Amino acid sequence: MTQDTRLDIPPVRPDGLQLNEPRERQRRYWKVQRIAWWCFGLVMLLAVLGFTGSGGFFHKQRVQFAAATVEVPRVSRWEGSDDMSITFTEPTGTHRLVISQPFFDRFMIERIQPEPETNGLAPGAQVMTFSAQDDPPHQVNFDVRAMHFGWTGFDMTIGGETRRINLLVLP
Repeated sequence: MTQDTRLDIPPVRPDGLQLNEPRERQRRYWKVQRIAWWCFGLVMLLAVLGFTGSGGFFHKQRVQFAAATVEVPRVSRWEGSDDMSITFTEPTGTHRLVISQPFFDRFMIERIQPEPETNGLAPGAQVMTFSAQDDPPHQVNFDVRAMHFGWTGFDMTIGGETRRINLLVLP
């Protein structure tokens, strides 16, 4: 049994090195590496701006009603605490808030400050009323926790005016 033990000796390059390297494969690797670094940088920029939840300029969205302003997260994190605030601007004795069921399918309310005076069920929604004293603005804060991830759209009604609110829950 004979075995060919000859090694191919690479030629000497013009720079004096005696290497045989596949440069084209290395160039493809470097190109993929540069693209990956740009992608990492883009993800970091999105996180700093607030598009991954928990802070940043674009973390909250403001939804304007005739009688109130609602600040809701644009992006939330799965099983992470978040907050939602409603500022009522109408000078009435009670404020009525209706939130549709898709919100409660995705989120758990941990705390409402101040507590609603009444809390009831409507077809496909929950109705809360808050008593108000003195002059507006009156603010209600919700501490919420996302229980499932994905795209969520729900309706909110304040003062007879309904708005659709969309938000993303990231894993």
